[in-house]
Amino acid sequence: MVPTYVETHPEKGELRIGWASWDQGYKSRSVKWAYPDGSGKISRGAPELPFNILVDMVLLAHRQGELSIDQVRLLKEELSCR
Repeated sequence: MVPTYVETHPEKGELRIGWASWDQGYKSRSVKWAYPDGSGKISRGAPELPFNILVDMVLLAHRQGELSIDQVRLLKEELSCR
């Protein structure tokens, strides 16, 4: 990933948005949770997802009851403001 936006995350890491690592033509965007490994460097296993898969994952988690009431409320609040 070539990050274009980075935000600190309270779970000891960063949320990054940028150009996808699998696309050499700077066409695809992705999101990544960049967390540190044991040595303090960003883990090579930190997940990077295209946005359409991210949305599908959130919807699946909601359908399966994996999101808390507070998480669902937060999603509704954030999405209704746009």
